[in-house]
Amino acid sequence: MELDVSLGFVHPATAFPFEAAVTLPPQNLGGETVAFDGVTLQGVYQVAGDVVVLEGRLATVAHAACARCAAPAQAVVETAFRETFRKDANEMQDESFRYEGKSVPLDQMALTLVLLNLPMRFSCARPDCRPAAELTAWDEDGKTWSEAGAEATYRPFEGLDAMMQENGKERPT
Repeated sequence: MELDVSLGFVHPATAFPFEAAVTLPPQNLGGETVAFDGVTLQGVYQVAGDVVVLEGRLATVAHAACARCAAPAQAVVETAFRETFRKDANEMQDESFRYEGKSVPLDQMALTLVLLNLPMRFSCARPDCRPAAELTAWDEDGKTWSEAGAEATYRPFEGLDAMMQENGKERPT
């Protein structure tokens, strides 16, 4: 979706309100598919020279599988933003988005903001949420590390620590 900012070029340094809706495709994040409801953007834009600044709020709902039981889960994503668009921006190096003509593309900005504000793990928040057998880590005694109240703690690099001590190397701090 493109936001028409041509009024800002006619009246520079004037704040103009905007509202926009962006549709984001599902994203594969670390092997998990995350889908999104429509993204709403509200705020104001200003133009100064060849720089367009958008400031406002973004809101959507993200849908993925619960990290514990794999049931459907969702997370509300809301964030304030202030983003800069420049005609000569190098998006790989600058902290600005690139635009051409008298409109700014909102899709990449919305995707970036949503991804940066997703939770690390989705949770279905049901009181009866139990880990699925495929998602449970087991220790040698058959106790689960992920069960509430379990005493063991999973430390993936514990074996490396033991190897370093066997070889007479000092443990890094």
